[in-house]
Amino acid sequence: MKGNTFLAIAVCVACFLIGYLAYLSVAEIVGFVFDNTPACERSFQNCAQQNSAQ
Repeated sequence: MKGNTFLAIAVCVACFLIGYLAYLSVAEIVGFVFDNTPACERSFQNCAQQNSAQ
């Protein structure tokens, strides 16, 4: 029975680490895409300010 408990804890830890790494990967990808999009596409106010300044 002790081996089953250890296995269950190991599976839980492994699943947590996989989920956490997936979260970090998605956060990095979203941050990269967000940083590389022009400000005009992200905010209507920025776009309106750019158009009025021209």
